[in-house]
Amino acid sequence: HISLTGPLPETMGNMSSLVSVALLFNGLGGELPGSLFRLKKLRVIRIVGISSPTTLSYNTTEGELEMAWSLPSNVGDIEDTQLKRIVLQNSFVGTIPSWIAKLKRLEVLNLQMNNFEGAIPEAIGDLSSLKYLNLMGNNLTEPIPSSLGKSDAMEVLILGNNQLQGELPASIGNLRKLQLLDVGSNEMTSTVPSLFENLESLKYLVLESNRFNGTVDVLESMKNLAVLVIRSNSFSGLLPDGFWNI
Repeated sequence: HISLTGPLPETMGNMSSLVSVALLFNGLGGELPGSLFRLKKLRVIRIVGISSPTTLSYNTTEGELEMAWSLPSNVGDIEDTQLKRIVLQNSFVGTIPSWIAKLKRLEVLNLQMNNFEGAIPEAIGDLSSLKYLNLMGNNLTEPIPSSLGKSDAMEVLILGNNQLQGELPASIGNLRKLQLLDVGSNEMTSTVPSLFENLESLKYLVLESNRFNGTVDVLESMKNLAVLVIRSNSFSGLLPDGFWNI
């Protein structure tokens, strides 16, 4: 723990040999410099704040820094970068920019427990190497983009504790490697898509505290399912006979 304060300088982009950035539990904040994401050798960015998301603010008009970070709206050419892991927790505000989809080697994107608002960018579905996506505990709204069904490498998809609306995209059923799906505690309304019968690798399924309806017959095909949480919905009917053989 070091008591650093203030924003990061744009000159961080001059550190051409930098491979990892870890800034944990300090008073830094402001907009992350776009030059950071252009570093060719950088593989890991991990920033964890000390404030809860509900108390964060960054007053750029008055120049008052109160422990809040934000992502830049534009970073320039980043398609040749080596970034594989981004972990930003506890202290980010604003929206999730679509330029993240240009990080073609990205395998882990963890933005949980922040104050991100707006929609999940449609372009995130273009991250073909992405294995782990965690957006839990933000203020994200709008439907889950169907483009996430293109992320063939996805193993963990956590979108719980937001304000996501609309239907559960059937395209998620295309994620054959998916082992954990959590969309609990949102405002979603739909049935469980029949295409989910393809999720044979799924071990953990959390749908609780939404407004899902219809039957859960599709569960019968999920032979590896170990944890199922579907309470506080409007499901009807019985669990399928084959479910008890899982």
